[in-house]
Amino acid sequence: MLVCGQARGMTRRRALLAAAGLGGLAACSPAPDAAVAQQPLRVAIDLWPGYFPAVLADELGWLAPAGVALKLAFPADTDRMIADFAAGQYDLIGASLGDLIALTRGHLGVEVIVVCDESSGGDAVLLRRGVTLETDRPLTIGTNLGGFGEVFLHEFIDQRHLQHKRWTWVNADAAEVPRLLASGMLDVGHTWEPYASQAVAAGASKLFSSAETPGLVADVLVATRVTVQRRRPPLQAFVRQWFRAVDWWSANPLAAVQLISRRLHLAQAKVSLQGVRLLDLAHNRRMLGAGGAVPALASVVQRYSDFFVAKGTVGRPLDALALLQAELLP
Repeated sequence: MLVCGQARGMTRRRALLAAAGLGGLAACSPAPDAAVAQQPLRVAIDLWPGYFPAVLADELGWLAPAGVALKLAFPADTDRMIADFAAGQYDLIGASLGDLIALTRGHLGVEVIVVCDESSGGDAVLLRRGVTLETDRPLTIGTNLGGFGEVFLHEFIDQRHLQHKRWTWVNADAAEVPRLLASGMLDVGHTWEPYASQAVAAGASKLFSSAETPGLVADVLVATRVTVQRRRPPLQAFVRQWFRAVDWWSANPLAAVQLISRRLHLAQAKVSLQGVRLLDLAHNRRMLGAGGAVPALASVVQRYSDFFVAKGTVGRPLDALALLQAELLP
């Protein structure tokens, strides 16, 4: 098995920057189809319900008969997952659309092949216990900087007319936000379920949620262009079973939650779709522009692109039509 772009000895952030545009991956010659046909499809996802159709399809036994040997990973660290993806350790990852900005840096070596869900309350801005926004002192505010969380927090600041406040920005992984709030290292933090509920249970209060930013926070499955070329048949089969699982979940909500919670050893409450809107095949055809239509998601890509170009994170605007690809949809 050929593995390109390993980043040992680097920090995760340096590894990510070194792989900007996935140049290291693109420089590797794709292996012949026969050589990779039997390799497992390596998929990494966060513990976010919008990605769980992959778990459900596997648990229902649909993937193996479709020719997909799934190797599913839950890194629990978004930065590390993205860096490992850039280093060639995964074929496919689930990520927020906005987090792809840090990965591509304006170079489109990746393709969005599925739009998993829209967060409609599942992402939250939380305030540490004992802190008030009315204070005159500077407040620390944390999220995964360079990704969708930064845009989401700026939307919170704008909607609450808090631009005048003095903010100290801190890079904070979502899984760490409950601990950082409880320890006083953060005053305000962005995270998602199940971490948001953990933070509230520990005493934090919810200030804002993605229910107030319709359409802004979309989660997607992304592969490198090289992987799409090398592994088209298993990827197409996986995508087909993904949407079969989405429909099955909709028709059998209680059974789906039971299967997923058993497989992942999670409480059923942590598999809830409350605040998460799963997107079916029809939605994906519109979002990704099947049949030559303009992708409905292009305007959201443009919004992220404008933000990060203005900030200097991205050197050139993103091409939404190159990023959003409907070619693998059934």
